[in-house]
Amino acid sequence: MSILLNAIQRYNPSKPKAPRKWYPVQSSAKQLNESDVANLIANETTLNPSEALMAIRQLRKVVIRTLKNSQGVKLGDWGSFELRLNTEGVNTRAELTARNVKHVHAVFHPGKELQEKLG
Repeated sequence: MSILLNAIQRYNPSKPKAPRKWYPVQSSAKQLNESDVANLIANETTLNPSEALMAIRQLRKVVIRTLKNSQGVKLGDWGSFELRLNTEGVNTRAELTARNVKHVHAVFHPGKELQEKLG
């Protein structure tokens, strides 16, 4: 297995007249869906594809429910999920409402194990 790369030439926006440099950029060949992942899990475990798919979907539900309860989710040394908010400030506490939350983002922080495996 290897990460696919393309060579892309780019300029520095802060120095537009400087010579362009070449950079490696990741190229994705395909994105797997849940069923594809379930089949891969089934091939490496005693679960059948339906059981693996159910486990993936249950993990997804648990992570969403946990994040909605203002808790983070840590999956061992693999990584963790948390929510980040983009908010708008107001002049007084009395003006502050949930409408001051403009966007809610789910963020994944890769852990040591994942970083080492990709690294």
